[in-house]
Formats: sequence, C-alpha cells, structure tokens
Amino acid sequence: MVYCAGCERPILGRFLLTVLDRPWHPGCVQCCECSCSLSDKCFSREGKLYCREDFFRRFGPKCAGCSQGISPSELVRRARERVYHVACMTCALCGKQLRTGEELYILPGGAFLCKEDYLAS
Repeated sequence: MVYCAGCERPILGRFLLTVLDRPWHPGCVQCCECSCSLSDKCFSREGKLYCREDFFRRFGPKCAGCSQGISPSELVRRARERVYHVACMTCALCGKQLRTGEELYILPGGAFLCKEDYLAS
C-alpha cells in the first residue's frame, strides 16, 4: 500500500505525484503557508512545500526598511546596497513616499530624508 506524504492516507487512485521523492495525492500537493495548489511548480525547504511567492517572501531577500521578505513579483527600490519595498522607502520626518530618481539624504542609521526636510533641518 502506498501512502500520501501530505495526508498520510492510502493512495488508491490511478494518479499520484512524486515530490521530494515521496508519493502524494495530486490534491495534497499544496503550499504550507497559503494552501494554494502546487500543480505546476513548487519550492521546498526542510521538507515543507511552498509556492513561489511564499518561498521568496520567507527565504528570499529582505526589505531593509521592514525586514519582511520580498517576493519576485514585488516592485522594489534600491539605495546603495539595500533593497526596499516601494512602500517602505519613505522620509523619516514627513513620511512621504520617495520616488525613483528623487533626491534624498541617507542618515547614518539608514533612514531617509526627502530633499525638503533635509534642507529645512
């Protein structure tokens, strides 16, 4: 008898998937974070299955502003060697979201000041 690595029940049907060298019911191959079906492609770490978005959010590069993962589909901004979510690249004083190409000042701790706040200080 062959047992599913996901639900641990017997695989009685004609179809099974082999993932991480173990048999699975097709419906049991799902992301451990969001439970979406992984019918085409999956990523794994420590025996757990992930969709692309959740894998990169958890194990990929981290935003220097919020320390959360950055998925491959997210837009980012770069300042020096650091990568930021677009929404995380804001002025430390006024909170204005900084745009690509906008002049800014980087404080020693890595925070940003927009040009207006820098000139006013």
